[in-house]
Amino acid sequence: MNADLMLTIEALQNQESQQGIHAVVLDAIREYGFERFIISGLPDRGMDVRPFVLLSGWDDEWYQRYTKLGYVDVDPVARNCFATTLPFDWSAAPYDRAEDFSARRVMDEARDFGMDEGLCVPVHLEGGMQGVVSLVGRTDWLDEKQRLELHMLALYAHGRLRFLNTMDRTPVRRLITPREAEVLKWVAAGKTASEIADITGLSFRTVNQHCENAQRRLGTNNRLHTVVEAIRQKLIVL
Repeated sequence: MNADLMLTIEALQNQESQQGIHAVVLDAIREYGFERFIISGLPDRGMDVRPFVLLSGWDDEWYQRYTKLGYVDVDPVARNCFATTLPFDWSAAPYDRAEDFSARRVMDEARDFGMDEGLCVPVHLEGGMQGVVSLVGRTDWLDEKQRLELHMLALYAHGRLRFLNTMDRTPVRRLITPREAEVLKWVAAGKTASEIADITGLSFRTVNQHCENAQRRLGTNNRLHTVVEAIRQKLIVL
């Protein structure tokens, strides 16, 4: 794992307030050319999004307009979070500009507030809950490694905010086995299942089974999210 990213994750782990997390996230995303962000849950259609917002780094005027007018229901970026688990550029969120007037209005008004481009990271949680981390800024220069780093940063920041917003501050430690922890540490190091099998002496199938078991225990939906949650809950140390 990138050393700077690991330091950022450690800094997030030490924060006990929204203000502290805001400062850490803002410093981190500026290294990638982003200046604003929002971290939120995504409500069912027709529900007010404001109780779901974990942390807003948007322009205040745009935030008030977006939430008051219920733009989350027609925002193509927010809608696309329900269709994918992978980060995507805002420009990749599908909608018919000629026919979908509401979506076009949201995107045009966002542009008026200097929000032309961005990167969106969907967050899929156990129980069917949806979340999002959306970063404002250019994305055309990002390489795959940087996108992966931003993906991990977003998942971790979302998880930390969820933890701070719970009534019970005692983290839920869903145990994973030592073997599962070992495999996840190699996943975090960027190793493929085949490479992990060679390193550990396990079969390819067994490596995948350990990953799936850990994913089920931690209530995550992919390996990257599983690694992030394992780190956040201090079940593995890198």
